Amino acid sequence: MIETIATKVCTILATVGMDKAEKWIKAKYSGKKVLSIEEIKKITKILFIDDEDFGVTLSTIRNAGWNVNQINDVINFDAEDIKSADIIFMDYVGVGNVLTPKESGIGLLKSIKKRYPEKFIIFCSGYAGHIPGSEVHSIADAWIDKHADAFVFVDQIEVAAKKIHESR
Repeated sequence: MIETIATKVCTILATVGMDKAEKWIKAKYSGKKVLSIEEIKKITKILFIDDEDFGVTLSTIRNAGWNVNQINDVINFDAEDIKSADIIFMDYVGVGNVLTPKESGIGLLKSIKKRYPEKFIIFCSGYAGHIPGSEVHSIADAWIDKHADAFVFVDQIEVAAKKIHESR
């Protein structure tokens, strides 16, 4: 019996590859449905919080099939844009002026993460990774250079969305 199961597992691994086999095994035995990237795109909402326009990048993200929106700043933590977003890209300069004026975007990041710990927040800055204050580095889920090519944003969104939906 065990030899038969081992033979089947080896056949599956050789036929479809490790990634697909791992997904199949998880789906079969975990009771959770493994979502395809197309299914993930349909249910994931992305929000950019930045006072600078990301028009071209947002167009590329939309063309890749993602649901994305941008606001200039947060004026209410219970706003629908914030509540419904799964992934939030945010700058630290020029945002947070209404709700966290002393700390700007860093205060906004801390406040959003405290209220919505399940959200995947990506700090998006021209100085990504070099912002003073070690506590900030541990709060954001990821960092990205705001001047990165659009495909880098799309790749980061896919990685974040998969993490979010695998944990649900």
